[in-house]
Amino acid sequence: MKSNLDSRVFRVISRLAKQSERERRGKVRVACGQEMLAITADTGVFFSILLKAIKARHVLEVGTSVGFSTLWLADAVGKNGKLITIEMDPVKIERARENFEQAGIEKIIEVRQGIALDVLRKLKGKFDFVLLDADKENIIKYFDLILPMVRAGGIIAADNMLFPPPYRPMMKKYARHINSKPNVQSLTVPVGMGEEVTIKLGD
Repeated sequence: MKSNLDSRVFRVISRLAKQSERERRGKVRVACGQEMLAITADTGVFFSILLKAIKARHVLEVGTSVGFSTLWLADAVGKNGKLITIEMDPVKIERARENFEQAGIEKIIEVRQGIALDVLRKLKGKFDFVLLDADKENIIKYFDLILPMVRAGGIIAADNMLFPPPYRPMMKKYARHINSKPNVQSLTVPVGMGEEVTIKLGD
């Protein structure tokens, strides 16, 4: 799993990966709403490779949780990169910030607290890579708001395309929606919980 990760980042990611696995298997009790709901470790490696391949420096994440995926993305963009991550839950934000500090990457991460749609409507800039990993009910709205902010050749990835099963109807609607766009190309990749990887071909 290490995949050339910075040693401090690796230690935090390893700890969180074990916690996430225990939660998935029901080996630990977590308060309702405070579950990690993190991407899998192989998904983290996959995203790391993607970001390095497109030389991503400006990254956006919708849905921080406790920062597991954020750590993978931040490590991939490096110390000269910038990552904005959006989360509504203040408890999860506090946990995420502690993880970022322990990993030594807090300086390149900007946490924006609030309802994702509200934050996105005020957001400006161009991004190389975007990860959508928040509520699925609004995922099409997220995509439509974000697409103009992605550079040509940039990528939007969406988690949970295949698992868990209750998400599939919403994610099928999402796939149909993005495949109706003339300026993108998209593919469902069967890694982790299933990732929809969409490249913006032009403005």
